Parts: sequence; C-alpha cells; structure tokens
Amino acid sequence: MSTYVIIGGGVIILAFVAWLIWFSYRAGKNNASVTTAQAATDSATAITEKAEAMAQAQADKPATEDGVLDRLDKGTA
Repeated sequence: MSTYVIIGGGVIILAFVAWLIWFSYRAGKNNASVTTAQAATDSATAITEKAEAMAQAQADKPATEDGVLDRLDKGTA
C-alpha cells in the first residue's frame, strides 16, 4: 500500500513540475510579445510625431520671399 502512495506522490510532483515549466514558458512568451508590441508602439509614435512636425513646419512657412527675409531678420526661422 505504501508503494502506491509513494508512486502517487511522485506522479503528483511530476505533474506539478511539468505544469510549472509550461506556465513559465507561457509567461516568458507573453512577456516577449508585450515587449515587441511596446517597441512597435514607440516606433509608430516617433514616426507620427515627426510627420506632425513636418506638416506644422509646412503650414507655418512664409508664403513670400519678403516673409522669409523678415523671419530671418527676426531670428525666428
């Protein structure tokens, strides 16, 4: 009878260790996925901010040569 208890305990411990390994693997995989998604978000944000700055610079440019010279004289160009 005690042999069956020892074998049963060993099977339970083996199942727990297998579950723990599986759980750790899934947690690491999810962490890598989150890290990759965060990097992609940061890259997209940087590109968007650059495009917005370029659009704003295009909108703020002076329309005439006199406007350009005036801005250069004022030091705002």
